[in-house]
Amino acid sequence: MLLAAGCSYVLLGHSERRQFCGEDDSQVNRKLVCALRAGLCPIVCVGETLQEREASRIEEVVLGQVGGALAGIEASAASAVLWAYEPVWAIGTGVTATAAQAEEVHAMIRHFLDADEVRIQYGGSVKPENAAELFAQDNIDGGLIGGAALDAGQFAAIVKAAL
Repeated sequence: MLLAAGCSYVLLGHSERRQFCGEDDSQVNRKLVCALRAGLCPIVCVGETLQEREASRIEEVVLGQVGGALAGIEASAASAVLWAYEPVWAIGTGVTATAAQAEEVHAMIRHFLDADEVRIQYGGSVKPENAAELFAQDNIDGGLIGGAALDAGQFAAIVKAAL
């Protein structure tokens, strides 16, 4: 259906799907298998809640989501997956992860995947004010832009920061 509508990319495991629809890692995995078979480019979202962060469970939660999404998927197919780290605690809350916090988790994901070429985007309230610093980090390969994409001026400023 997505291909028939002209889509090339599909978001999987977005925090709102996990939170409001009860989507878990096994469902994300099944959808990822289907997306790869269909020839769609999947963007798999991973991230921890504030409670998980405060309990120092970042690595357990985030890498659990990455591993769960990839369960049973061959490495050659897994290389086609784009990743988006979206700290749930920094989405729409007014609290923003620092560039250092985001970089730390991106580096952890990259190390876990053992792949320098994998693309990992940041999706935790990217704004014109923080975009340049976020995108300057070694392991942040771009942004998964949410609310700021609804304002042409803000979105243009984020795009400019990425250049």
